[in-house]
Parts: sequence; C-alpha cells; structure tokens
Amino acid sequence: MNKALLAVVLLCLAVGLAAYGSPKIHVEEPIHDFGSILEGYAVTHVFTIQNTGDETLIIDRVAVSCGCTATELATDRLAPGESVDLEVLVDTAGFGGRISKSIYIYTNDPEYADAPSSNLPRFTLRVTGEVIRAQPYHTSISDMNYLFTLVIDLRDPDAYEAAHLIGAINIPSADLAESLGQLPTDSLIVLYDQDGELSPLVTEGMIGGGYQTVYYTLGGLDEWLRWHGTFFLEIAGDAPEIPETQGKSRLACPDGDRRCTDITALRYLTYLLIDLRDPADYAASHLLGSINIPHAEIAGRLDDLPKDVLVIVYDQSNEESDAVAQLMLSAGFSQARSLLGGFDEWVRQFGDRFVWASTE
Repeated sequence: MNKALLAVVLLCLAVGLAAYGSPKIHVEEPIHDFGSILEGYAVTHVFTIQNTGDETLIIDRVAVSCGCTATELATDRLAPGESVDLEVLVDTAGFGGRISKSIYIYTNDPEYADAPSSNLPRFTLRVTGEVIRAQPYHTSISDMNYLFTLVIDLRDPDAYEAAHLIGAINIPSADLAESLGQLPTDSLIVLYDQDGELSPLVTEGMIGGGYQTVYYTLGGLDEWLRWHGTFFLEIAGDAPEIPETQGKSRLACPDGDRRCTDITALRYLTYLLIDLRDPADYAASHLLGSINIPHAEIAGRLDDLPKDVLVIVYDQSNEESDAVAQLMLSAGFSQARSLLGGFDEWVRQFGDRFVWASTE
C-alpha cells in the first residue's frame, strides 16, 4: 500500500471514529417563516433542539442578531435522545419588507466546530418573514417601553385628589419604601411634591436603593402652577390658586445637580396615556400612569383633554384604538397615537413591567 492510499484510509478511519460516539445537534425545522405581520408586533417561535448523537450535547451559549431575543434554556446539557425548547422573540419595530433574523447556537457537536481562526457560529437557526409598515399614527410596544416615564406625586392622598398632574401616580413619601419593589429599577422616574422641599431627599434615598434614573422636580407643583397654570392638571372641585408670581423669575437647577429637573424639562416629558377599556378591566390591571376613558365615552370627552401633547390610546387588543386615534387626529390632536396590539401585546412582550394589577 503506497503512502497516499494509506493517508486516505487513515483519514476515513479518523472521520469514522469521530462520528462514532459524538453528540449531534438537530432541529427539525431550523428556518421558521412567519409569513407577514404589521410592523411593531412581536413574533415568537419555539425551536426544539435535540441531541440525535450518542454522547452528551453541551450547549455553550446562544447568541442572537439585532432585534431578536431568546429565552434561557431549561438545560444546557442534553443526553442522547433528549431535547430542550428554545423560545425566540423577534421585535419587528423599525423594520419593513423582508427580514431574516439569526440565532446562533454554540455546542460541542464536532460537525459544527469552528476552525481556530473562525468566528462563525456552530449552528444557525433563522426566523424570516415580511414586515408590513405601520401607519404614522401607530406606536409600537417597544417604543412605548422606551418612552415610559413614571411621574410620582409624593403628597398625601387628599392633596393628590384635589389636583395633580395627569398620569401621575400617588405614592406618599411615607409609603414609598414599601412600593419600590413594584417599580422597575431601570425606569425613568420623576418625583414631585408641593413646593420641592421633600423630593430631593426622596430622590437620594431611591438612588441608594438602586434606582439610577430618578429625578426631582424643582419647585414642585407650585412651580408648575407658576408657569403652566392648570394646564395638564386633573382637578377635583375648585381649581388651585395660581401664584401671583406666575411667569416671573423661573427657578434654575443648581449647577452640577444632575438629579434636578426643571419645569421646562418636565413639560417636555408629559404625555397622555388613555386606557379605552371598560372600568372593570381597567380596575383589574392597567399600564401605570394611564387614565381610564372608555371607548364609548371618548368622543364626548375630547374637549376636556389637552391637544398639544403626545396622546397614546390603547385597548385590550388594538381593535378600537386605531379608530380612536384617527378620530382624535381629525379633531386637532396632532400627536394622537394608537398602541399596536394593545394591553395584550404589552403583557406578551413585557409581562408585568409598568403594569398595575389589583390584589383583590
């Protein structure tokens, strides 16, 4: 036997030995096409990863391309014949036309082993489909999550009931420590009290508790009244007294105080979030900061709402909110928007994040 033939035989033998007793990753349908969907909705799909080899398959890690997320695997080791589900979510916000998202699975399967100098993945899954562009009056769930600002009124309930910024949630300063666990630590939070004396201290306390994007409002509600009057206030009974110094000598944040927010910045952050569902559904659970105006009543309430702010309306599943957004646009609400997918889509993508739920 000559040397060339011997080399071929040895190579074949080596390949055969490598194939024998090796783990092998297998996915029945490694490419999932979701068809067509409106931009802003999320697509989810479950891939089942199986070890069809005869040694333990070790999944080192899972990496995804931009706009795609994957749940944590229940296990990263599969004995021969075992399988594990990998749920993948593709956020279509910002995309249009044909898209393809990749999921890379790094394993010890020798068939997909990388060359030492290669950065290519070992095994690739794909989610593909056609994304139809959303309408200009649509707001995606992911955009709403980015926009979310929690405005917290630190005053006592009676003062809050008398007058407060629309969408502000009332957590008296004495009760705040008990409520912190319900608020995401990465959310943008703005605090205000009556005159701005208390909120800086509370801000420092929240920072110590892990809330890194929390700010206080300079001058509190009194400063708002001085500059904006009753604009964007929800008032029960008599209107609050407007300070005589309205429109004069605006307060300025101290130099170097990164936690101070003045009235101009707070005005910029204001938006109106309207829950169009029935009061019972709203009472059971709703997005924090939303006010409840049932769909059947919204047409008669338009004159009571500010027109020069961003307005986002949502219902349970986006069945009515598009029509309401268009109604508001035609009535002069130039920034009226409909939340794509409604409350159901929010919960599907973000669970209980920014959701208030009744404990009764």
